Amino acid sequence: MGLDMYLKGEKFLPTDWSDDSNNLREDGFRVESINLELGYWRKHPDLHGYIVQEFADGVDECQPIHLGEEDLEKIIKAVKGADLPETSGFFFGSSGDAGDQNTIEQLEKAIAWLNLEETVHKESWKSVIYQASW
Repeated sequence: MGLDMYLKGEKFLPTDWSDDSNNLREDGFRVESINLELGYWRKHPDLHGYIVQEFADGVDECQPIHLGEEDLEKIIKAVKGADLPETSGFFFGSSGDAGDQNTIEQLEKAIAWLNLEETVHKESWKSVIYQASW
């Protein structure tokens, strides 16, 4: 038990309605999107509290929270500036040794992924989602 925090990337693929054989398939079904693990934190409640306060109006129900490039940059700025609010919760632990450099690297990689030029699926679009489990 504890606070597990996930940063997910979802790439939505285009559908070729004129020729279904052009669509990516898995187990006989058309693939609508591909999910990627962009980041993971174990018990970093201060980061969690910041994301919930800034991007979910303070509502913490382990719901998916969509983050854009500007949101990710804002989080990086808060981490670098040590502006994360002290956050506590049952089984949350503490952020004391959460590894800010690792956090910054994961967030920067998520931004780079959002901006990555598509070579195969040029019509795809991407979304970054933060979600916690506790």
